[in-house]
Amino acid sequence: MADKDNKSLLGQFYRRKVMRVGLAYVIVGWMMMQVGEVTFEALGLPPWALTLLIVIVCLGFPIALVLAWAYEVTPEGIIKDPSDSPLPGMQSGNSMISAAPSVAVLPFDDMSEHGDQAYFCEGIAEEILNSLCKVPGLRVASRVAAFRFSGKHADIFEIAKQLKVQTVLEGSVRQFGEHLRVTAQLIHAEDGFHLWTRQYDRQRKDLFEIQEDIANQIVDALSLTLKHNHLREQHEVAPRAYDFFLRGRHYFARHNCRDFKYAALMFSRATEADPNYGRAWAWLAYTHGVAYMYFEASASHHDEARRACEKALLLAPKLAESHIASGIIHCMEYECEQAARAFEKALEIDPRKYEAWYFFARTRIRQGNPSEALKLLQEAARVRPEDYQSVLLQAQLYVSLGDDKQAIAASREGVDKARAILEFKPDDNRALNLGATAWLRLGERELADRWMKVSLERVPDDPIVLYNAACYYAISGHREQALDCLEKCFLKAGTINPDWLKNDSDLDNIRDSGRFVRIMSGAPESLQIRGCSTID
Repeated sequence: MADKDNKSLLGQFYRRKVMRVGLAYVIVGWMMMQVGEVTFEALGLPPWALTLLIVIVCLGFPIALVLAWAYEVTPEGIIKDPSDSPLPGMQSGNSMISAAPSVAVLPFDDMSEHGDQAYFCEGIAEEILNSLCKVPGLRVASRVAAFRFSGKHADIFEIAKQLKVQTVLEGSVRQFGEHLRVTAQLIHAEDGFHLWTRQYDRQRKDLFEIQEDIANQIVDALSLTLKHNHLREQHEVAPRAYDFFLRGRHYFARHNCRDFKYAALMFSRATEADPNYGRAWAWLAYTHGVAYMYFEASASHHDEARRACEKALLLAPKLAESHIASGIIHCMEYECEQAARAFEKALEIDPRKYEAWYFFARTRIRQGNPSEALKLLQEAARVRPEDYQSVLLQAQLYVSLGDDKQAIAASREGVDKARAILEFKPDDNRALNLGATAWLRLGERELADRWMKVSLERVPDDPIVLYNAACYYAISGHREQALDCLEKCFLKAGTINPDWLKNDSDLDNIRDSGRFVRIMSGAPESLQIRGCSTID
């Protein structure tokens, strides 16, 4: 116990830079005394002046150490060391968090030769994070909150302080052909000491075992019990297929037409590399199904979505993703009750599956049931607290339900989350596109115009961006611009979901337009495209 206390005290000395300040003070003090010895006599100062200088330097040494312990130099000036004040939810004393054990999983550093494996490093960290989320009694920082520290090499104590966790898992990945070197270390943030560290030199085919072992070692170090919910089939996935799967998920998260095409290609290649990879088939079905409903209602997307879903259900019937895919396909086919049963099955398997709550809500929106959709989006926001989409869509539903007060509150919460995402992912165009309408509801017209303008400039032909722009201009009173965007969206997507057009309250200002009626009738030959301009 005494040895542990001594290590903790030494760690505090290092973290608070007491050692560094003490060494710097000794060097500067010695230089001052050398200068005094040479110059005081030449300046005609009395002999006791040098003695006084030595006494002042010596007396100042302990004072400098005390100040270094108590205060910290920051860009905002000298402040009291934040560790001397308990964080919200912290106990006084040495414990970081007063409640359950907690951990943040940072993206692993990419140590590959070309530095092009960021998607792979994030994927490994995310899989470990997902495993830890299933551990009873363990608080796990959200993916978005933890991943914003990627590549910043921030101080572990500061990361833990911002994420309100006791421990931080960090690591690195280096690939040499089929050989994989993964280094992981669990750090106790308060004193900076390692609770556990290990290096794995294995083949890529052993990656799932590495991820599982890291999760087990973490819960062992924190004296918890990990309840496994993974299918053993994961351990049999071909490494090349898993690599394509991680690439596909990376593109899928960007939620635009171009990246959805890349996502579909990557998931398709994953299934080619391993035809029995049920999870890849499920995500391939996601991609084609969502693309059909919101990007391009083509026969190709329709047929591929159905085929991939059937394969997922056949190969991995106990996987939540397979039933989410089924729900999306039933929604695509307007079979809303069958979709609901599929999503309910997915949630029975994994109640913390964000995609199940989110796409279930989208099904209810498509069905014209805003009250039920609102409840589902609230659950989606609960299981993924950093998500802005589920919150901003709630704001729109509150408007449809006539609750302007809650719409304003949800808009404010949503843009706060969108801004947090944009701080570390400035290329997240969906955050800008959805956030613009929320800013408009909040009366921030200049900021709203800027966000919408940037989102349109980045992807001027993306159907979802155009549809959201149409809603934005309709709300702001620019009817012709709204209809221009809606018409352009019609031609890009091939069709516009009529349920959206019927039930979306954002379009109320243009429903009496003859052009809107023609869009509703689905007569593309009558459309007169004038382009989709933006507000300056």
